[in-house]
Amino acid sequence: MKKPTIEFIRSEFAEEGYELLTKEYINCKQKLQFICPNGHKYNIAWYHWQEGHRCLKCVSINNSKRFRLDFNTVKDSFNESGYILLTDHYINAHQQLEYVCSEGHKHLMTWNNWSKGYRCPTCFSINFSGSGHPNWKGGISYEPYCSAWLDKDFKESIKERDGNKCQNPDCWGVIERLSIHHIDYVKKNCNPGNLITLCTSCNSRANYNRERHKEFYKNIMEKRELTICQN
Repeated sequence: MKKPTIEFIRSEFAEEGYELLTKEYINCKQKLQFICPNGHKYNIAWYHWQEGHRCLKCVSINNSKRFRLDFNTVKDSFNESGYILLTDHYINAHQQLEYVCSEGHKHLMTWNNWSKGYRCPTCFSINFSGSGHPNWKGGISYEPYCSAWLDKDFKESIKERDGNKCQNPDCWGVIERLSIHHIDYVKKNCNPGNLITLCTSCNSRANYNRERHKEFYKNIMEKRELTICQN
């Protein structure tokens, strides 16, 4: 087959509203730069053009529109699982959708994760560590915090009291970020004697073997109070 000229190829592109930007034609595998009728700047090999391929960006956009879910489909899917969708519009699979699950927990989730089978994280946590689990404490981890907990200065005062460092003598020292731990695991009990400063790593570790950690940190606070009284 005779090698086509760049002028011929340009005319072929122009017939479909494409503007060819490449100035010289080398071979059929060469990437030819163009601007499509929708203004997308892209490239294509001549042999792909002859096979019927066109602007890849246009194809992607058209497929997205064709397969994009509408809001009612998304809402119905949530309803079928007993969930109430609070978000009133749907953009794409990565949009954060607000909902209330069948147990009344409010969260956010993308359609991408919903379609993979993910559901309410609070329900999952309760089911995973519920009454049949050794760490179950009657659901106290889902109780609200005390009103003082909303005061940033209050939490900062606890950290200052503890010298702005983790109070676990066995701290691994891998994380510097600090948090306030409720020794008895009751969020409503914000008595300073029930609060201790831990790094986030030690705070996470305290969620396991709770009885041991409860006694461990309780003893630390009691020894501290004893030392203060003696002085």
